[in-house]
Order: sequence, then C-alpha cells, then structure tokens
Amino acid sequence: MRPLLRNVAALAVLTLFAGAVVTWFAELTEDEVARNRLEGETRILRELVALGTGDDAPWRARQLRRSDLTDGDLVLCERDLVVLRVDGSGYGGGFNLGVALDLDGSIKGVRVLEHVETPGFGDILNAPSAWLDSFTTGDVHAVTGATITSRAVMSAVERAVQGVRPEEMCPP
Repeated sequence: MRPLLRNVAALAVLTLFAGAVVTWFAELTEDEVARNRLEGETRILRELVALGTGDDAPWRARQLRRSDLTDGDLVLCERDLVVLRVDGSGYGGGFNLGVALDLDGSIKGVRVLEHVETPGFGDILNAPSAWLDSFTTGDVHAVTGATITSRAVMSAVERAVQGVRPEEMCPP
C-alpha cells in the first residue's frame, strides 16, 4: 500500500508543478498573444478598406484596444466607408466580424476577425471565401452543413447594416 501512496503523491506533485509551469508561461506570453491578435485584426480591417474603397492607401482609425470593442463598434469612418465590428454566435461558439459598408448601407465586404467554429464547418468563414464575398452581391444563402453558423453570420451582418447611422457615425 505504501508504494501506491508514494506514487500518488509523486503524481500529485508532478501535476502541480506542470500546472504552475503552464500558468507561468501563459502569463509570460499574454501580452505578445494580445498584440499579435490585434495586428491580425488590423490586417483584416485594412483588407476590408481595400475592398470597400478600391485602394489600400493608409487609413486612420480610432485607436482601439481589444477591450474597447463591443458589438456594433465603429472601427473606421473614412472615404465614405464605414467599418463596423459585430459579434455573433454560431454552432461552435462566438465569432467577430468586420463589416465594410457604404454610407447608404450597401455591403462592401465582410471578413471574420475571429471564430471558434469546427474545422470543416467553419471553412466558409476563412478568406478567401466565395460565400463571404457573396454579401457584396446580395445573393447570400445559408450553407448546407453549416446552416447554424451561416445564418448567425447573416444575422450579424444584417445587424451591422441596420446599425449604420452615417449622420451620427461620420459627421462631416
């Protein structure tokens, strides 16, 4: 019986040590991960601006921290283009979208900033995606096999379109 208790104690100590190391490493890399995520979102937003305006010249956006962003937040209002950030929840969990709109509400581009969908089902969310590009033509349909997620994205984009208030968002 004693060797069993000794083995259990050794395993418990090893588990605690491994947990402490993983926690320490997560804290050590937390700022770098946040910085990389924000850079990735900025890259995607620049792509939306290029889709919406036809050029990829530098643009000014409000300086935002990730914690500042909430559903419907204005990320950019420039050159008659509004870029909003909207959230939604699909089959696998939450997602964040960047939606580029003309001031009249017509969709110029949709890109996914972050998602946790199952690989395979979530492939429709990864650019380049003919399905994401179909938002610009207005010929958008739910995707068989990813119906819950595709409908959730369509709903989030619709909320963005409904939320465009050019006179409030983009004063002259």
